Amino acid sequence: MDEATRLTLVYTIIGVLLLCGIPSLIVYLRRRKREKLRRRGIKRYGH
Repeated sequence: MDEATRLTLVYTIIGVLLLCGIPSLIVYLRRRKREKLRRRGIKRYGH
């Protein structure tokens, strides 16, 4: 495998991981924020 193909493969893998990881991270952080507010006594968050 030559250098260009290897770099393309590495960047593709990193891109796929970011595309999968960022939305799940956002959902996780929202859930944590909602859970913290619920523990403080705020029942509804966002509406």
